[in-house]
Amino acid sequence: MKYIFFLLFSLSIYAQDTIPASKSVIALDRMNVVYRGVPNPISFAVNNAKSYIIYGNGVSKKDDGKYIIRPGSGSETKVFVEIENFDGSKVVEEHVFRIKGLPSGFTTINSLGCYKNCIVELTNNEFLNAVVSYEIPDFVFDFKIIVTGFNISFIDKNNNKLDRIIEVNGNRINENTFYEISKFKDVAYLKIENLQIQVVDLDLYICKISPLKILIIK
Repeated sequence: MKYIFFLLFSLSIYAQDTIPASKSVIALDRMNVVYRGVPNPISFAVNNAKSYIIYGNGVSKKDDGKYIIRPGSGSETKVFVEIENFDGSKVVEEHVFRIKGLPSGFTTINSLGCYKNCIVELTNNEFLNAVVSYEIPDFVFDFKIIVTGFNISFIDKNNNKLDRIIEVNGNRINENTFYEISKFKDVAYLKIENLQIQVVDLDLYICKISPLKILIIK
């Protein structure tokens, strides 16, 4: 009996599908999800077959011989495995995966933040050397986001944005930045915005990042 082993990886997790070459059976009932906007790695092998090919919308082969799926629009995508048996017969396996969008992330400072419309309260001591990050909670992909820079803007008591911006390199409120901020006295709260980020170990582009409001308390 001939078997095809088809695995979909979401980095640290994977699903395995064992399929007789003469039949079409799909066992990816809980792991059949791919994410739009990221390269979803897949790996497969076919036993006791003369040859096989894998294809589908958004499926491509990497230099190392592995495959990835970059799903497009819609709610599902299909991957096909075409198997040629030693007796000359062929069978095509169809695998259907649900497409999900990337979960939303948000800006944090000292690991404090929310998706929108919250104000993080920090003392001066907490604000000095505070670390700014960008987080995507509960996402299955194992990757690291590094903040390489951001802007700090100032909001007055009438909720108007003042004509003052401090550009920060790196991900930390260092002493120089803290000193520059402390010069301004007519400020109700600060905004951290225009995050510049670098995604490590994943070909991912985050196009929109909401600002984070900060209230410095005495």
